[in-house]
Amino acid sequence: MTRMPAVRKEGLDPRLRVLYLAVVAVAAFFVKDPRIAAGIAGAHAIVWLVLGLGAKALVRQVVRLWAFAAFIVVSYAITAEDPAIDRSVPLNLGFAHPKINVGGAVVGAMMILRVVTVVLASSIARAGDSTAIAEGLRRLRTPEIIATSMDAVLALLGGGGGGGGGGGGGRRRREQDANAGEPTEGFFASLKRIARGDVGAIVDRIERHIGRAERYLDHDGTAPGRRDVAVIVGLSLTMLGIKALKVLPSIPFAPGHKLVILTPLYVIASLKTRTRFGATLTGIVMGVVAFLLGDGRFGVFEIPKHVLPGLACDLLVPLVMRGRKPAEVRGALTWSLVGGLMCLLRVLALPQLINGALTRAPGVFYAWIVPTLIVHTTFGVLSGLVSSPLIRAVAKRGGVEPEASPEAADPPPPKQDPETHTP
Repeated sequence: MTRMPAVRKEGLDPRLRVLYLAVVAVAAFFVKDPRIAAGIAGAHAIVWLVLGLGAKALVRQVVRLWAFAAFIVVSYAITAEDPAIDRSVPLNLGFAHPKINVGGAVVGAMMILRVVTVVLASSIARAGDSTAIAEGLRRLRTPEIIATSMDAVLALLGGGGGGGGGGGGGRRRREQDANAGEPTEGFFASLKRIARGDVGAIVDRIERHIGRAERYLDHDGTAPGRRDVAVIVGLSLTMLGIKALKVLPSIPFAPGHKLVILTPLYVIASLKTRTRFGATLTGIVMGVVAFLLGDGRFGVFEIPKHVLPGLACDLLVPLVMRGRKPAEVRGALTWSLVGGLMCLLRVLALPQLINGALTRAPGVFYAWIVPTLIVHTTFGVLSGLVSSPLIRAVAKRGGVEPEASPEAADPPPPKQDPETHTP
C-alpha cells in the first residue's frame, strides 16, 4: 500500500487547509462585534453548502451544539458582565419576576457564534479528502512520527470515516451493527470479569491492529521508529474502535464510562514504545484523527482531551515502573491512582472548559465541572482494575518490552492474514 495523494479533487495545497483552520481558530476569538461574528459564521455556512457538504448535515452540526450554547447564553443572562453593556429586563414568569441581563445574553450569543465558526471550519478544512490535513501537517514539518502515524491510521481506516460533522447517528448504527446478537452485561459485572484477567479480547484487538500497521509500513517504505509508529497506530485504531468493541455496555447516566478501557491503553502505549512520549504521541494521533473523522461537537477543541492524559501517563508510568521489569507490574491500586490522576487532568482539557475560558464565561458556567470531575476521576480510578491485568497479559505475550534491543523492537512482519490473530 502506498501513501495516497493529499488532494485528489480540489487540488488545494494541504498546507493551506491547515493554515486556514489555524487562522480561523485563532482569529474567531478576537472578534468583538457580534455582527461581524455572525457574518463570519454565516460565510462559513455558505462555504459549507458550496462545497456540497449538505444542508441537513449543516443543521445537524449546529443543532448538536444547542445544549452548550444554551448553557453559555443563560450563564451570561443571569450574571453581570460589564456595566457598559449590562441591560437588565424583568421577566414575568407568573410565580417569579427574575431579571435577565439582555446585554450579557448578546455577549454570550456572540461567543457561541465564534465556537460555531471554528466547528464549521473544522469540517470545511477536511472537505473532499480526509487525509489532506495529515499531509499538510507533514509538509509543515510536523514530526515524522506524528505525520506518518496519522497517515497510516487514516489509510487503515479506508481513508474515510465521515465528512462534515460526523453524525452521531452513524456511529450509533455502527455500534448497534457491531454488537448485534451479543448478550448484554451489566457495567460492574463486565468490570469484575475484566478485573479477573479476562482481557483477551482487548489484547487480541491491540495485537491485530499493530500487525496491520506493521504490514502497512512495510509496503509504505522504511520509516524511522517503525515499531513505535506501529504501536501508536495500532493503539489509536483500538481507541477509535472502542465504541464498537463490546467490552463494557453503555451507561446513559454516566458519560465518560469508556475511560475505564481507554485509560489503560495510554499506559500500554507508554510501556510498548521506545520513545519517551509514546502515550502523548498516541493521544495526539488519536485526537487529530478523531477530529478528522468528525468525532465530537467542538472540532479542533476535542483534540486536547486526548493529549493531556497521554502526557500525564508518560510522566507517571516511568515513576511507577522505576527499577521494575514489565512482568513485575504493580498492583491494581497503583494503576488506579495513575488512572485517577490522568482522568482528573483530562477534565482540564475538555472542550467545554476550553471554550468557556476562551469565551470568558461567567463563574456560574463552571458549575458543571464538579460532577464531571467526580465522574471522570471515578472511572479513571476504576481503570486500574483493567490496567493491571491488561499489562500482565500483554507482558505475558512478550509485548511490553520498551528497553528491548532494536532488533526486538522491529521484528520482521508477521506472515499471517491481516485480520487473523495468531498468538
